[in-house]
Amino acid sequence: MALRIPNSRNGHNPYNQHLAKNVICAFWLKGRCTRKPCRFLHPEASIQPPTQHFDGHVKTQPQIRVCDRWVSGSCAYGDKCRFLHTWFHSDEDKHSLSMLTRLEGHKKAVSGVGLPSGSDKLYSGAKDGTVRVWDCNTGKCVKVINNGAEIGCLITEGSWVFIGLPNTVKAWRLDVATGDYQEFVLDGPAGQVDAIAVCNGLLFAGSQDGVISAWRGSNDVNAFQLVASLEAHTGPVMSLSVQLQRKRLFSTSTDGTIKVWDLNNLQCIQTLSDHKDAVTCLLCSNEFLFSGSLDKTIKVWATNQGGNFELAHTHEEECGVVAVFGMADAEGKPVLFSSCKDSTVRLYDLPSFKKRARLFSRKEVGAIQSGPGGLFFLGEGTGTVSVWNWMAWQQNMSE
Repeated sequence: MALRIPNSRNGHNPYNQHLAKNVICAFWLKGRCTRKPCRFLHPEASIQPPTQHFDGHVKTQPQIRVCDRWVSGSCAYGDKCRFLHTWFHSDEDKHSLSMLTRLEGHKKAVSGVGLPSGSDKLYSGAKDGTVRVWDCNTGKCVKVINNGAEIGCLITEGSWVFIGLPNTVKAWRLDVATGDYQEFVLDGPAGQVDAIAVCNGLLFAGSQDGVISAWRGSNDVNAFQLVASLEAHTGPVMSLSVQLQRKRLFSTSTDGTIKVWDLNNLQCIQTLSDHKDAVTCLLCSNEFLFSGSLDKTIKVWATNQGGNFELAHTHEEECGVVAVFGMADAEGKPVLFSSCKDSTVRLYDLPSFKKRARLFSRKEVGAIQSGPGGLFFLGEGTGTVSVWNWMAWQQNMSE
């Protein structure tokens, strides 16, 4: 008598009716399930099944997430833990990066990190309203400056520090030798300032009302003169970036658009509207524009023969993107940093977008900045600034 196989129509298999989709297979947990198919759940391939050792001990493969108990110093499983006991993961390049230290002190999320030219002091601003000044030689906080309101962004340009606050921008002209500074307060923005950019003697600040204020710098007593208010966005401005080669200013907003501005006349000349959610961040290179969004994509833009920007590539992430950054690795190869809402920073080789590594933090990283000698800094949502280094840079300097 022949065995009769149930008929499958329209892709339907009667066996699927009995799948226990919400129950993990006990044999899979022990690394011994041989059923194909199994009616119980086998988690996805990114979570590897345990392996059975000759002594009967079951050791699980690490999952690509940091162990919460390891973070708090209470994990008792050691190398037998299924989760990572490290802030860095890479399948191919396991020793390329190293976390040097963690700078603790801010009480709320870090919103900006900068290293002024010629200074051995690192500046960090946070939503707790403080700017902390760190000695790069010792890692100690040497000064805390309270600004009395939430800091939406902080950048450095030359020996200047610029700070975005509600309804105002503060500009500090540093004396690098003494650490003292002269402060200028720039009024004009309406609402929180979350984005600042500097270019060719112009200072731009994007605020909550969707307007970009522009000041021209001078050597007069009043060092900054308000020269324009750029109005085009219908939502708060989230990031600003400048492309000097083409004399363009780019702005992004919660309205889901990227505006392209001509720096010669400060007019909006193009709107890029391919994103489906708030555009949170920008990165400019000589050839391309990278934009990150809460729609879980990074889009790459290039200019056509007419000089306008058009979409060249879309890279999909697992969750929303909050910051993008670019720097060269120890071999001079370009690397893109993508900070996502799941508290990870993904590193990709460019232009291929090949996965390079993944960095982890307790909360999402909202600020990324590079330093000399392969250093870079991550400003985390916990208020911590983590200091990283490309290992090959460190090795070359020690030889």
